[in-house]
Amino acid sequence: MEAATKDNDIEMARGTSAADSEPNKYCSNSEFEKEETVMASSSNDRGKGFELIDSLYSAAADGDIKKFEQCSEQLEQILTPNGNTILHIHITARNIKDTYFVREMLGMCPDLLWKANKKGETLLHMAARHGHANVAKFLLLECQKIPYKNQYDDQEHGITPTRRMLRKTSQDAKDTALHEAVRYHHLDVVRLFTEADRELTYEANAVGETPLYLTAERGYTELLEEILSNCSSPGDNGPYDRTALHVAVIRSDEEMVERLLEAGDGIHKSKQDQHGWTPLHFAAHLGYIEILKKLLSKDKSAAYKACNEGKTALHVAAGLGRVDIMDELISTCPGCFELIDERGRNVLHFALESRNKKAVKLAFENPWLGNLINEKDENGNTPFLHAASIGYYSLIDPGVDIRVFKRYRVDMQVFNHHNHNAADIISANKSISEWLPDLFLWVLENYKVKRGLRMIVSENDNIGKRKDEGNTVKSKSKGDGGVEDEGNRMSSKSNNGRGKNISIADLMKKTGKNDLVAATLIATVTFAAGFTVPGGFVADKGPDQGAAILTRSTAFRTFVILNTMSMFLSCLAVFHLLARSSDTHVRDTRVLFKQMRLSGLLITYATMAMIGAFLSGMCAVLHNDRDLAVSTCVVPVIIRECRKDS
Repeated sequence: MEAATKDNDIEMARGTSAADSEPNKYCSNSEFEKEETVMASSSNDRGKGFELIDSLYSAAADGDIKKFEQCSEQLEQILTPNGNTILHIHITARNIKDTYFVREMLGMCPDLLWKANKKGETLLHMAARHGHANVAKFLLLECQKIPYKNQYDDQEHGITPTRRMLRKTSQDAKDTALHEAVRYHHLDVVRLFTEADRELTYEANAVGETPLYLTAERGYTELLEEILSNCSSPGDNGPYDRTALHVAVIRSDEEMVERLLEAGDGIHKSKQDQHGWTPLHFAAHLGYIEILKKLLSKDKSAAYKACNEGKTALHVAAGLGRVDIMDELISTCPGCFELIDERGRNVLHFALESRNKKAVKLAFENPWLGNLINEKDENGNTPFLHAASIGYYSLIDPGVDIRVFKRYRVDMQVFNHHNHNAADIISANKSISEWLPDLFLWVLENYKVKRGLRMIVSENDNIGKRKDEGNTVKSKSKGDGGVEDEGNRMSSKSNNGRGKNISIADLMKKTGKNDLVAATLIATVTFAAGFTVPGGFVADKGPDQGAAILTRSTAFRTFVILNTMSMFLSCLAVFHLLARSSDTHVRDTRVLFKQMRLSGLLITYATMAMIGAFLSGMCAVLHNDRDLAVSTCVVPVIIRECRKDS
């Protein structure tokens, strides 16, 4: 009877029933009644079992040994619905100061040491999670005394009981006890585990995290130091095939990066992740110059490794316009600049994509990159043609950018594999406003780059033909649409069949209206400033009555000169714009663009003179506070530098 009660208690503790299935419909009535009696008895026993668990739960949490002395033979079967033993409950429920309860329970039931809950978590997992270093140390000592399943097989393979316990993983998460200790930042427990078995290599869990990777990802430098110091081969893998060094670089943790680089061969220095990126790629992408220097000093070969798209760290840096990173990579690993990506593009192509003038200048002025200036990608586009395709040229003054290419011996008349030159590509660029392509084409014509040299088709037949009559040119380029320039009319037809006709008069009206407003405002402001001079006028009667008070001040004299220059320049711009708008006879397109540029220059210089007049006027009235006057003058310089950097 006692044995039957014990079996029922075991089943009750596990939350299972000895008769969960339906009664057999083929059994006799007497057998059926007997089965119902058994089920009712089992149900009542299960309720008693839960009451027993509830009463023992608090005893386990409080460490009350007396409650378990009477059922010492059943300790292994007393489980919660999640399969936790009384020692699981005890370790997780209180801040343990000693190991007395754990020692006594293991003395009564040694099998509790290796007992795991439904998640596969052992007592060591619980002790590591809650930071109970004293309990964890006791468990590691006890595992050498208490036998376990497959102990003899482990001995044959040289696996010690300590290693067996440290290697045990949870069922789904596949976390070891060291994973738990690292995740909850328990330094003493991490030190205990790593010193217990220095040769053990910790595998990644279900999501690909090793304990060392977790320390790097969470920024636990002291835990990382313990693992690297005590483990000969700790394992550094993480999700997406990244390593601890990858995530340390991403976190911009120079101290951790340096420590990982100093580690032994067990730590990967330039491993590529799932996308082919090395730690050097991330340093270049994020602009961490100091970390990049450390990585290069340890392993220069990383500069020659390309990602899945064929991009090296230099390509990444050039594409983002990171000049300091580019300079460091080229100077340290000069051979890496010759590499191209899977599209055949070199570092010059990427530098142009960044639209960073300094990056482009660095790439073009470097003597080692001279042979890349006219190199073509898989579509036959040189860096010059690539610049045309991405709209690199400045909308304010495209001639400046185009002259830069000429300075560096760029072949400006080159064609790609589709027989398109820069003029063809620009004219087909829909991202530029409707009239700017003609401005670009006009600038390119100065360098003998004309549109449609290889793809001229007549409107009436398919025979290559070009008709030049005076200022009238009709041409239709395959894939680009047509361009028609007849006197004062420019028409461009896009590939979708819609045509846009823009007259020169309309073009002048659009640009001249804004210029006229700006010039008029400058003239008005400077005219008013000339009669409301800084410092005021002399009010006392005498020969100097009505004269400016600050006449003898150098700053005031500068104000007068610059203010006068600004007013007259803006007035010239107004007269020029009014004269241009009244000119109904439209001449050559180049002349019109020169007129537009002249008015723009007049307004630009007038604005600069007005700013100078304002600053000199401020200096004149602040002559008794030099620091404030200097600060006022520094403001526009700072703004200009910020604009250049952006």
